[in-house]
Amino acid sequence: MRIFATSDLHTDFRDNWLLLKGLSSTLYQNDVLIVAGDIGHNIDLIKNTLELLRAKFKFLFYVPGNHELWIRGEGHHSLDKFFTIIELCKHIDVNTSPLELENFVIIPLFSWYEKEFDIDEDPNLDRLDSWSDFYFCKWPENINSIANYFLSLNQKYIKPYSKKVISFSHFLPRRELLPSREWLRFKALPQVAGSIHLDKQIRAVNSTIHIFGHSHMNWDVTIKGIRYIQNALSYPRERINREKPTIKLIWSDEIEG
Repeated sequence: MRIFATSDLHTDFRDNWLLLKGLSSTLYQNDVLIVAGDIGHNIDLIKNTLELLRAKFKFLFYVPGNHELWIRGEGHHSLDKFFTIIELCKHIDVNTSPLELENFVIIPLFSWYEKEFDIDEDPNLDRLDSWSDFYFCKWPENINSIANYFLSLNQKYIKPYSKKVISFSHFLPRRELLPSREWLRFKALPQVAGSIHLDKQIRAVNSTIHIFGHSHMNWDVTIKGIRYIQNALSYPRERINREKPTIKLIWSDEIEG
């Protein structure tokens, strides 16, 4: 068995859909794919993309990203849509809760970004007026912190495990997983990128590898004993002059053996 990772599929772009469709239908039948969020906002597109990938892999794991929770004319709020997507995943055999495999427990962790993630906030930052989530995500009025709400959904799974753990989320768990602000094209990105409290959950389950997405900046780095990986498919324009593998091999029992 091999375990592969990807994120930020954005299959509303035809080029991205075709890249996923072009993955072999036979080579991965004994393997696992982890999708760390951001397929798109359209429910039918989410379903079609997950079904496409589910047919190619033995196990498919997934958490929604921010794009999935955009409300574009639907008559409900983003949490309604979130739970609709989770229910959809149950019907098409896509894992959104922990599952124990032969060598690992794979743990999906729901998350959202928090302003505190930006540990060196600069008053001269780019404005966030154009950040799409602020327009397209609609939250219930009784929830004070969206980040805390999603972290609370993980709480029942935050415990020690007897097997090695691979965890994954859409959002970033550590500020080190973004470049320094001087190298960021969008200087305010740290304010809408991740959650420092998410990393506490990752360490509480003693994760060996953590997969994440959202920033479209690929990483493979070990920090304080945990290997953090992003392998974002990204937008087609972001792949120009940059090699971005559709899926990344993160573990193989042959390599381990």
